[in-house]
Order: sequence, then C-alpha cells, then structure tokens
Amino acid sequence: MADFTKNDQKKELYLYARMKYFRYILCLLLFVFAFNLYGQNEAKKYSKSKRGQTQTLVEQAQVIKEKSPTQAIKLLEQAVLEASKKKDWEEEGKAYLLLGEIYEDVEQKDLAIQRYEQALDILGRSKDRGPTAVIHQRLGQLYLDLNNDKQAEKSFKLCLEFGTKNEIKLKCEEGLADVELSRGNVTASMSQLDTITAKYKIDSMTNARIEARRSVNYAQQKDYTNATESFYNSYNSLPKNEAIKKEDYAPIEKAQNTLLDFNTINNEDKIALQNNVINNPPIAASNTNYLKENLKIVSLYEKDNKFADAEKFIAISKNSINDNSDAAAVADIYKKSAELNLRKGNMAAALADYDQYISAKEMAIDNLRSELNQQIEIVKGQKELDQKKQQFNLEEKERELYESQLNTQKIIIGFLSLLLIASLVYFYFLFKNVKAKRIANQRLLLKSLRTQMNPHFIFNALNSVNNFIAKNDEKAANKFLSEFSRLMRKVLDHSQKDFIAFEEEIELNELYLKLEHFRFRDKFDYEFQNKVKNKSFDLEIPPMLIQPFVENAVWHGLRYKEEKGYLKIQIDEVEKHLVVTIEDNGIGREKSKALKTKNQKKYKSTGLENVSKRIALINNIYQKNYEINVQDSNENSADKGTLVQIKIPVK
Repeated sequence: MADFTKNDQKKELYLYARMKYFRYILCLLLFVFAFNLYGQNEAKKYSKSKRGQTQTLVEQAQVIKEKSPTQAIKLLEQAVLEASKKKDWEEEGKAYLLLGEIYEDVEQKDLAIQRYEQALDILGRSKDRGPTAVIHQRLGQLYLDLNNDKQAEKSFKLCLEFGTKNEIKLKCEEGLADVELSRGNVTASMSQLDTITAKYKIDSMTNARIEARRSVNYAQQKDYTNATESFYNSYNSLPKNEAIKKEDYAPIEKAQNTLLDFNTINNEDKIALQNNVINNPPIAASNTNYLKENLKIVSLYEKDNKFADAEKFIAISKNSINDNSDAAAVADIYKKSAELNLRKGNMAAALADYDQYISAKEMAIDNLRSELNQQIEIVKGQKELDQKKQQFNLEEKERELYESQLNTQKIIIGFLSLLLIASLVYFYFLFKNVKAKRIANQRLLLKSLRTQMNPHFIFNALNSVNNFIAKNDEKAANKFLSEFSRLMRKVLDHSQKDFIAFEEEIELNELYLKLEHFRFRDKFDYEFQNKVKNKSFDLEIPPMLIQPFVENAVWHGLRYKEEKGYLKIQIDEVEKHLVVTIEDNGIGREKSKALKTKNQKKYKSTGLENVSKRIALINNIYQKNYEINVQDSNENSADKGTLVQIKIPVK
C-alpha cells in the first residue's frame, strides 16, 4: 500500500512538472502571437504614414513642375523610390506619369515616352488603373509628333479600350484622325472626324478642335474656301470666358499656321484672318504669344507693302513689352523695327532699335543657356533615377528569390516551430547555466591568482628576514619580524576576500613600504602622499592591487641604482577615478632586464603578471573599468625610472 502511494505521488509530481512545462510554452506562444499581431498593426500604420509621405511628394512636385521642373523631378525621384520600397504601385505610377508630363513640357519627348511606358508598367500591377487611358492618349500624341504613326495608332486604340470618360475617348478618336492625316489619307481622316461628331455629344471646345482638323485636311486638298471657313468655325467655337489648355489650342494654332503658309490664299485674306486672331484672343494669352502674333501680321503687311500698318503693329508691340515678355520675341520686335526705320532712312531710330535688339538677344542667349543647363540637369536626373531604380530592382529580385526559397521551408518550419520554441527555452536555461559556470570558473581562477600572490609576497619578505639574520643583525631582524608579522596578518586576512576597502589596501602598502625601506634604507628614500585621505569613499578594490608595483619599483629599479634613489607614491582624484601614481628614479625597465641573472630570466615577474590577469578577469566579471599604464619616468636621463598609473573607478 505504501509503495502504491509513493508511485502515485511520483506520477502526480511528474504530471505537475509536465503541466507546468506546457504552461510555460503556451504562455510563450501567446506572447509571440500577440507580439506578431502588434507588429502587423504597427506595420500597417507605418505603411499608411509612408504612403502619405509619397502622396505629399507627388503633390508638391505637381505644384512646382512649371516654375521649377528640375526640383519637381528630384521630388518625384524620391517618391518613386519610396513607393517602390513599399510596393505602392498606384503612387509610383502617378509619380512616373507626372515625370512624363514634365519631360513633355520641356520638349524631352523621348524621355517623356519612357516615363509614360514605365507608368503603364507600374499601374498594370495596381488595382486603380484610372490614368491608363490618359497615358495612352499622351503616348499617341508624342509618337505622332515623332512621326511614328504605327505606335501612335496603337496607343490611341488602347486609349479607347481603357478609357471610361468621353473627354479622353474624344481626344483619342481625334488622334486617330491625325494618324490618317499624317499618312496622307485625307479621306480616311475626314471620315474619322465625321464618325466623332455622329458618335459623341460634342461641346464647343471639341467642336473647335474638330473644325481645326477639318481646316488642315481641306488645306491638304488645296481647298482654300472650305479650309478658311472651317478655321473660322473653329475659332468662333472656342469658349470665350474660360482658359483653354495648351494641348486643346494646339490644333487651332496648327490650322492657323497652315493657312498663313497657304500660297493660294491672297495676302489680304491672311491679314484679315490674323487680325481676327489678334483682336479676339480665345484664351488669356501670354504677352509673348501676343508679340508673336503681331510679328506674323507685320510680316503680312510688309509682303503687301503696307509699311505704315506694319509700323503701327510694331509700335503696339513695343508698348506691350514688359518684364514677363520672352527675350527672343522682344529681340525679333526690335529687329523688325530697326529694319522698318532703316527703310525710311531714320538712322537714329534704327540704331536705337538695334541696340535694344542686341540687349534682348543677349538676354535671349542667356535664357537659352539656362534652358540648356536645365535640360542637362533633367537628363542627369533621368540617368540618376534609372540607376537607383535599377539598383533597387536588383536588390528586390534578390530579396524575392530569397523569399521564394524561404516559402518552401515554411511548412517544415510550421511543424518544427513548437519544437524550436521548446529548444529555445531549454537552451536559454542551458546558456544561463553555462554562463554561471563560466563566471564561477573565472572567479575560481581569480581566487587562484590571488592565492598565488600571497606566497610570492611572503617569499620576498622572508628573503629580507634571511638577509638580516645573515648579517647577524638580531635587533633589526626582531624589529623587522614584528612589523612583518603585522603585515602577514593583514595579508592573510585579506586573502579570503574578493574586495577590500580602499583604505585597508593603502594601509597595507604603507606598512609594506616601511618594511622595504627598513631593509634598503641606504638605497632609497620614499614619499607617500594621499591627497584624498580626508575624503570618504564607499570604495572597495581587489586586494594586493598596488603592492606588486611598489615591490617592483624597489626590487628591480631602486635596488640596483648606484646612488641613492627616490620613490614617490601619490593618490589623486581625477574626475570619476582615483589615480594611484607610483614613480621611481631607478635604473628603468630595460637596464633591469639586462641585469637579471640567467636563473631570474627563466621566471617571469609573477606579481605583475598576476595583477594583469586579475584586472582583466575583474573587468570582465564585475563590469569594472580598471586601467594600468606603465612607462618610463624620464626618457632623457641615464636612469629612466618607471612611472605606473593605476586608474580605479570610484563608482
């Protein structure tokens, strides 16, 4: 019965221990799950905040893209890299779209095409593909400008496929009409324009663009009457009270220039057409546009020998020049004015105009130089972004490859996770045990070193007693033994302690030095200065820390000096340390080594070697910062002496 009870108790204890073990594992698993959940939430918050930063960069670039395209590009480069890091395809696509617009505005069409293509590639991975149709429409127009009608047609058709808004689809339909016109298929182009008017609800701006395209088509057929009529229909359809986009006005301007270059149209009709444009500006035209339109009509009046009318528009243009006028347009105005004045024989006015022309031309050259520098910076920015993106893509591919390799291991890791956690717990306690044993071994070694120092010290002291006895100096030997026994009691008392009070260590060294001086009084004098004697320190240090250096100074430095030597021990407080300085004017370390006997050379200095090992162990075990520095005391003297500084941390 008793055995049965004992077995039950053993089982209960075993079950209790096992349940306790599983409780630990369960708590650890719950902690890991909670930490992971917290990490995911924080990651989502971080992702949202980072996306907000990317949106801000894109918005800032949108604001400054016209005034400072270079700065806008730098902001967008940063936005692209930030979006790439967090795989925010929507924001990255928008950044590339805006980069394309900037390059298009600065007439870098090839770069614009590249950025639009990149935007399409990125947006293909995004759920929001809203800008896709707009990008295809812009690509189509760029390809058309570069005379690549095949790519232009492809882009416009893709625009129609992805487009959801009539505004974009209309522009793509018009683009297809332009493609046919570029191929010389006037009939197909006109048919496409007829299809647009039949298929869509047309507003005034769209009607203006379509009529302008009809005008160009008629001009290609050399149909002056219909070309002019369509242009006036286009111009009169333009909205009068709202600003018109540059891209919307481009077809009208193209039709206007086509008619002005049309040889079969008489000059009076061209002048009438140009007067209509000047007197009824369809948009809030810039001063530069106004000057350019005036120059066109001046040229028409000159061709018709109506110089008075030409001079009138030149005068109007001069009065319209302001700080915002384009320098190149201003130079053209003054050049034309100089020519007209020269024709009349008004040399003074012609020279004045010519001076103005030179000034404006120089300014135009400076502006052109600035634009070229800006273009260079833009191209550099393009290359820099491509290099950074290429580097990022390479790193991303390496990361994806690494992740794909990890995915194959996830199933195995899932099955082994519990075992891994249990192993971690086991190895944690094992590590603590090993660490504790290592510290215990280090402390044992420390104690061993400490016990080695005591026989070494005692042996040296007994040599001193033996020296007195050999000289038959009984009185001196008795006195020395009395002080020596007192010293031994202190040494033996301290030998069982890892640390002793700093004051006790100082007292021991004062007593030891007194004994050594008693023996070698004819060899040296000494001075012991304790400048912190009246200060209280709650400080403990390893026993026998200072004594080996004092002993070394007496036995290996001062003992062999021909004349009487001097030993100084000083204790100072420096910042958060006590500094013990042991300085002698003995023969120095090099001479001391040379004077050693063969027997002495076989043995290292046990005291100093043990101190170094002890200090290293104490710093490691107790996280202290003891420092010992040994150097020659006087480099210029024959007897260089030795200077030892022991830095003892106060806290």
